Amino acid sequence: MNYRIEKIIRLLLWVLSALMLVYPAGAMICAIIGYSFEFTSLPVFAAVIGLIANGIVVLGIVFKSTPRNTATQIILAVLAPLSFIDAVLYIFNSPRLWIIVSMLTTAACCCYLVIRHVWPKRLRISALILLGILTLPLLFFSFLAFVFGNIGENTVVQTVTSPSGKYYAQLTDNDQGALGGATIVKVHEVSGIDTFLFKAEKKPREVYYGHWGEFMDMQIYWKDDECLVINSVEYTLN
Repeated sequence: MNYRIEKIIRLLLWVLSALMLVYPAGAMICAIIGYSFEFTSLPVFAAVIGLIANGIVVLGIVFKSTPRNTATQIILAVLAPLSFIDAVLYIFNSPRLWIIVSMLTTAACCCYLVIRHVWPKRLRISALILLGILTLPLLFFSFLAFVFGNIGENTVVQTVTSPSGKYYAQLTDNDQGALGGATIVKVHEVSGIDTFLFKAEKKPREVYYGHWGEFMDMQIYWKDDECLVINSVEYTLN
């Protein structure tokens, strides 16, 4: 029975490590080639990662089972700092309370796994030192994200596609509460990868940045594939 549970835990660890690598690896690769990276549903992805991390801990406690092979030990040591990196990326992208809680819980689970299961001692001490260095900045960042993260809220008001369908312009209302806000128009090129989990596309080009509230009376349309008209003013893409 314990052997089966150990296999399940080992499998879940591999799945968790793969899921946790998606965001940092995807964002880094896309940044290098000039693309943007975003999840189709970031909250769902955060919830899945949190459930798997908690599930691994619960299975280990209930069945007193611990994977002992070298590969698993290395994964356990790497998962903890990786969970901190993921927490910063997820919380920065979407500073909602339950996403903050989910990612901090995931980081706590990974820390527990390091303390409880990582051997040899040298590897565990190295991992714990790194975790100690990362803990306070992460908690401080999470606090700032929770308190101030929702001040600026972006809402896509209108999407206008170019005649050939090669581009689309997004009119966005950036509401910053008492601080005011802005009206932003960005042009996106229809390209890249769009999967069930995430999408990667060329970074959009900002063609207009104006005062908050302008979007209410803004007229926006395409003259042709290379020219976007905003309130009778032409903005060429090239």
